Amino acid sequence: MKTVSIRIDDDVKTRWDELAEAHGLDSQRLMRDAIVEKLEELEDFYVVKARTAAPFQPVPNEEVWRRLGLED
Repeated sequence: MKTVSIRIDDDVKTRWDELAEAHGLDSQRLMRDAIVEKLEELEDFYVVKARTAAPFQPVPNEEVWRRLGLED
């Protein structure tokens, strides 16, 4: 596992520590979870952005069924 150092304002660090302490949370784990959550959110955003960049091409119902292997 790698170690990462970041700079944050003193007031943000204080709020972070107070929240973790008040709720019995591990502040380091909380930070990792927050980073992973934001990373996944950004990855999803860019996938959607890339997929919606091209004009929408409608697909006939018969083709959808064929692609899904559900044709009669």
